[in-house]
Amino acid sequence: MTDIDVSFVMTVYNKERYLPSVLKALLNQSGLKNPEYIFVDDLSKDASVEIIERMTKGLPNVQIVKNSDNRGISVRINQGIRLAHGKYVRMLDSDDIFPIDSTEKMIALSEKYDADMVYGTFVKTGKDSEDLTNEYLKKEFKSYYKKDALRAVLSGRFTRMGQLIKRDVLFKAKGADEKVFIQDETIPLRAAFYANGIVKMFEDVVLVPKEFGNFSGNKVQLDHDRFMAYYDFLKEHPFLDKDILASLYKRAVSAYWKYIRKTTKLPCFRTIFITYLKTKLLGAQPNYAKLDKMADEFAKAPVRRPNAY
Repeated sequence: MTDIDVSFVMTVYNKERYLPSVLKALLNQSGLKNPEYIFVDDLSKDASVEIIERMTKGLPNVQIVKNSDNRGISVRINQGIRLAHGKYVRMLDSDDIFPIDSTEKMIALSEKYDADMVYGTFVKTGKDSEDLTNEYLKKEFKSYYKKDALRAVLSGRFTRMGQLIKRDVLFKAKGADEKVFIQDETIPLRAAFYANGIVKMFEDVVLVPKEFGNFSGNKVQLDHDRFMAYYDFLKEHPFLDKDILASLYKRAVSAYWKYIRKTTKLPCFRTIFITYLKTKLLGAQPNYAKLDKMADEFAKAPVRRPNAY
């Protein structure tokens, strides 16, 4: 399977409402020579797996992984990444729809700049999924290339699924941080540490249909996972350049500050605000003792975690 040009990795959990449209757009991606499709089910209780089996029947390079336990998004996306054979991996949630020519154009940009990562934007369309299956990118859109992928990720917004990353980079990064339930922040961060260049497209490469409930509604979950993404990365890489450490620290403290503002249950509200201002205005270096205390507080938060979904 060495001739696979791109591996699509999809995590699946109870998305029968969206899957017919998602799969229609996915299987019709243009300009690909020999794509691979990897579907990792997280013990869905609806007809998600049956829909995938029906719509991919007879197609080559299809893997459908049926798990016997529920572990969450980060664990399952890593399971799919480990099975990938393509030069590139493009990941998606099972309710995200790709414009028909998006993968083709992302690969072209990667080849043009010899970049290991390509990201675009996403849009919450408010439309039914059935109305999004035949969309294309604009003929002209802006993009930029940055050699230093990690600094680029820390200076912009590089979240959401739908990104295109070279498989060998994802293997080095070991995919998502499995201690964090939602993978959005951890994959770009961990991959950028190993990547040679990143391209950001100012064009919607992911179309989000009208939503009927997902994790994004749990703001405490998002704050927790953002904090843990940067906290874990800081603990794993304490000897990075000072400007990078300051950026990581700022993002971790910012996530914690947002959490405190929502819960307002700690007596140290003013102290946390001062710490937050120091990271924003003075580029403070990480205080690991403070970070550890924040992590301890987040450990009490009512959020979903791997093995506790």
